[in-house]
Amino acid sequence: MLSELTISNFAIIERQSLTFHPHFNVISGETGAGKSIILNALEFILGGKGSTALIRSGADHMEVQALFDLSEIPETIRGELPEIVGEGDELVVSRTQPREGRGKVLINGRLGTVSLLEEIVRKLVNICSQHHQTKLLDAKYHLELLDGYADNTRVGEEVREAYDRWHTAKCELLSLQASEASGAQRREELQYTLGELEALPHLKAGRRGELESEIKRIGNFERLNQAGQRALDLLTGEDGLGVKLREVSAVLAELRRYDAATTTIINEFELARDSLTRSEIAIDRYVHTIDADTSSLEDLREELSEIARLERKYRTDDAGLCERRERAREELSRLGGGPGAQALEKDVAAKLSHFKAQALELRKTRLKAAKALTASVTEALAELNMADARLEVRFGECEPTARGLDRIDFLMSSNKGESHGALSQIASGGELSRVMLVLKKVLREQSGVNVLIFDEVDTGISGGVARSVGRMLKDIASQSQVICITHLPQVASLSDKHFLVQKEIGDRAVTVVRALTEGEKVDEIARMLAGFTITEASRASARELIESR
Repeated sequence: MLSELTISNFAIIERQSLTFHPHFNVISGETGAGKSIILNALEFILGGKGSTALIRSGADHMEVQALFDLSEIPETIRGELPEIVGEGDELVVSRTQPREGRGKVLINGRLGTVSLLEEIVRKLVNICSQHHQTKLLDAKYHLELLDGYADNTRVGEEVREAYDRWHTAKCELLSLQASEASGAQRREELQYTLGELEALPHLKAGRRGELESEIKRIGNFERLNQAGQRALDLLTGEDGLGVKLREVSAVLAELRRYDAATTTIINEFELARDSLTRSEIAIDRYVHTIDADTSSLEDLREELSEIARLERKYRTDDAGLCERRERAREELSRLGGGPGAQALEKDVAAKLSHFKAQALELRKTRLKAAKALTASVTEALAELNMADARLEVRFGECEPTARGLDRIDFLMSSNKGESHGALSQIASGGELSRVMLVLKKVLREQSGVNVLIFDEVDTGISGGVARSVGRMLKDIASQSQVICITHLPQVASLSDKHFLVQKEIGDRAVTVVRALTEGEKVDEIARMLAGFTITEASRASARELIESR
């Protein structure tokens, strides 16, 4: 609900703060008092175009603030609101317009844009008048509204599921057909790539490094062999280190005969000598196992050259080549497997047939609901002095969608003999407002919008018809918050809260809006009944109207 509205320096309003009732609010006042200014301020905070001409004379800017209570908002609608709204139960929006420069929008204290403000607030508030579009006037929502009236949740879900199954199968078929059309060329490309990569049987991550090391080793065989043999000669030759170490060992043994304290030294020497002996054995093994097969050197070089070429071609390394090889294998497998197009065509046809059967069942419920809807709307319009008005729910067939095969338009003829036309083309602003009032009542529209502002709804009516309009507004207000600008006492007397708009003229004109007490409300209803002069008789009539609600 709209809890509070604060208007500052807007037209001839200096500063006004209005606290609204959760249900039925009425705004009244004499012609020219400034009721339209309240509506203009609401349009401004809903994202409407701002004009510096509306800034109060002598002020440098105008500002409108609105506080919304979101505690009862449906979770589905809250999920559609931008993140800036947050999870709290209150929403505070503020919009200013300076005489010079750009205006500013604040949403819960954070800077926003006019478009973001409009996106948020339009999900909460509808102004129902000739100059404001709502879902009721937008043909693309009429199917949604009719389904809500018919309570087609279960059947609609079955249609949606059938559509999803058919659409998924159809997309798979189209994809397969496209693949088959270009499949031969793609398979040829993949087979060529795979042939190049599988021609290297030893290809793996790190293979290039292995080849470079092996080529280097074989290419330096002579140097490796000579160096290894020379090391052995130095260790085992006649004048090698081995002979010298044996001599040292004999000398140390002599030392131990004369001094047992040298045992530790001798043991450490023998350990070093054993280690050197093991190194000698390893070197000997290495020298005798060096691969001298230089015939493989050219093969290794060719393999390395081919890997380098493919790395340049595919702009990757040997690990990337392995990944490309696996991807080519997988794609070839997919192109060669799965059901053929002919089998899928039969499956798609069967799913489409099932979907159409479900959609026709849904159409039956819609036709039945449309008949009931037109009867209810016609009856309600007759109560509002529109006895000749007729609603038509026109059906047309469309391409398959998740909502079935139907296209729905709400059309209206407001006078006998006139052809039906779009709701938005109804000529009279008052008639359009009453049509929307009836549709709001009959459809119990669940768009999430819970703040309804009615203007012009009582244009051209009086007496019993006016009372019917008021009761209809009262009925809607039992489930939504209604704010109605009216000049009819039959409507105003039914309100839960009554605001009076007055123009006060001192040094300069100023519009003042105030909530009326019960006694003041009686006087205002009496004024609306009798005109400028309020009599006891008009007060009695006002009390009777108020008490009969």
